[in-house]
Amino acid sequence: MEKILVVFVSLSSVFGFSQQNTSRFSVNYNKNIETYFLAEILSAEHRKNNKDFEFYKIKECSEYQPIVKRALSKYEGLKNSDIALSTAKINDALLEKYGSGNDILMKSLLYHKEFPSTEWLNNYEYSSNNLTKEQNQEVTQLIKNYLSELSKFYIQENIEQFFTENKSFYNGGIKEYSKQIPAGFINAMELFYGESFNTYTILISPMMMWPIEDNEGRGIGTDIVLKSGAKDIYEIASPFMKVQKEGEFGYDNQFQARFLSIHEFGHSFVNKEVYKHKDKLEKFKNLFEASKLKETMIKTGGYGDYQTCVAEHLVRLGEIQTAIIQKDFERAKRLEEYHLKNNFIFLPQLEEKLKEYNSNRKKYKTFGDFVPQLLEVFENSSIEFINNALTMDKE
Repeated sequence: MEKILVVFVSLSSVFGFSQQNTSRFSVNYNKNIETYFLAEILSAEHRKNNKDFEFYKIKECSEYQPIVKRALSKYEGLKNSDIALSTAKINDALLEKYGSGNDILMKSLLYHKEFPSTEWLNNYEYSSNNLTKEQNQEVTQLIKNYLSELSKFYIQENIEQFFTENKSFYNGGIKEYSKQIPAGFINAMELFYGESFNTYTILISPMMMWPIEDNEGRGIGTDIVLKSGAKDIYEIASPFMKVQKEGEFGYDNQFQARFLSIHEFGHSFVNKEVYKHKDKLEKFKNLFEASKLKETMIKTGGYGDYQTCVAEHLVRLGEIQTAIIQKDFERAKRLEEYHLKNNFIFLPQLEEKLKEYNSNRKKYKTFGDFVPQLLEVFENSSIEFINNALTMDKE
């Protein structure tokens, strides 16, 4: 682990860190996101897929997520409503026909102006390089139609009242999460990746259900492009601490807050660079399927796609480098150990390869410029290496 202490010394020595520019960074919540997760709670008994898990989430999370418990109490009578049926239907369709989960809905919810508005901030189109043009158009229309129904649900059921009644809890959650964030982390990320975005927003989501184990929650990263062309990026965070008493809000864990925020923001820097080089991962695609890696990645985090596996490795690489730039070597070491334990077996090779990027930033202005070199780590691997590395991680 010694190697992580010396990387980026030259860069960090000339880089000063201060509190985030509050005009670019914020912690908040979004009514569209919360309304969707309310509808998801109501839809559980109508799901064809994952019904048992949905019921498990409700049983577990209602015990220590006060907002979930309050929503169940207030809206119990809407479990057979049109929005409950529509929410079950769209989630089943996305999974069965397009191989996607509810995370792909987050972008559209943020492209839509906050309810009760029925307008959009900019034109929304779904796009995945795993789908055909026609399939992407189908998904776009499916989502737009659903959001029209969700907006009507918000107005008809006066969901605004729920947010008014629970304003103090949401404000408490915002303050609690804000205390965990390291000063200057946006500057550190921009320095490492060599690019920047318009705004960085953490959206707490006390309504998002994710069973808490070992103080781990769920984070979803997404972004939107405004009419001006500027890009805003987001992390949507479920609680990761069980609320046990008054004055707790589910976000009082520094390591998880920092990990999730930097991780999910990292996807906006990394994913676009990985997906544009799909043709450079043909061999790894076969290795991913033929080795034990696909099965392991699914168990680790539901990462059943080879491009996702690559992106998740590179995002974790960025987390470690961000901590090093901030001279938080303890966090960097803990992150590396944490990710190796969770089967991100290519990290040591990626860190070695990254030395060329760190020492030659005149040539590689952005992380994206260097991604083709990092992809060689995956493409030049073997089934023997992968399976042996996964076995070693278990010992």
